[in-house]
Amino acid sequence: MKNVRVMAVYGHPDDEGQVTGTLASFAARGAQVTLVCATRGEVGEISDPSLATPETLGYVRELELRAAMAQAGVFDVRFLPFRDSGMAGTPENEDPRCLHAQQPDVVVGHLVELMRELRPHVVFTWDPTGGYGHPDHVAVHRYTLAAFDAADDPARFRETGIPWAPGRLYWGAFTMKRFAGMYLELERRGLLPEPLDPERRARFEQAMAAPDTTVSHVVDVHGFVDQKRAAAGMHRSQFGENSLFARIPEDMRMSFYAEERFLQARPVPTGEVGVAAGLEALLPPALG
Repeated sequence: MKNVRVMAVYGHPDDEGQVTGTLASFAARGAQVTLVCATRGEVGEISDPSLATPETLGYVRELELRAAMAQAGVFDVRFLPFRDSGMAGTPENEDPRCLHAQQPDVVVGHLVELMRELRPHVVFTWDPTGGYGHPDHVAVHRYTLAAFDAADDPARFRETGIPWAPGRLYWGAFTMKRFAGMYLELERRGLLPEPLDPERRARFEQAMAAPDTTVSHVVDVHGFVDQKRAAAGMHRSQFGENSLFARIPEDMRMSFYAEERFLQARPVPTGEVGVAAGLEALLPPALG
């Protein structure tokens, strides 16, 4: 796969966890893999005050992301010049530097420029919900989709390089339903530090009752589980000893880490959509 080029676009350091095994698989087979992160996660929580302060968190998380991707064999990590927007309705949303505050064409232009430089055959990003609705996740989904559609149009963003048509766009299918199921199972086993509050449990139970998200591709990454765990462990400022992921017992780890699911967004599938398996199935026909 030395002629294959892969690009993943996410909002914050650690968002890439839903695709780490797939990126590691591509990298191990010689593909050129680039991770693009829209912010440095400057307003995330801090698991241990000895690791970062609010003033240094963005710098710390950049280093953590680079270390995490090195564990996956990915060494081309790019950052867009935007600040973490925080959760919806927080004061950070009003910061003029944040991703949430940008005009769409500003962000799309940066992504088009990267697509024209990197010329990816395959692009990954968040699904329309952003996993759990974080404003930056939803924005990254929207802007990556727009950039994918604009990158080969010579009339758009003319100053950003020679047009390029990426082959396939995938949305990660790590859903709230899967996340909720993991939390509820940990609570059932008594592995959470305290019981879920009623409101959160109700949200999780509602998510569990929702229909399954459509999936078009499944990648078996069980051979990269150790790399995925090592990569996740680099995000120390976010995942301390009491974090959810630190509490997952061994028998749950394999089911949680061993496969990654995606929905093909571009080209839009026509007719009945089955589930394709394997790394090669993610590639455009000319490369598969």
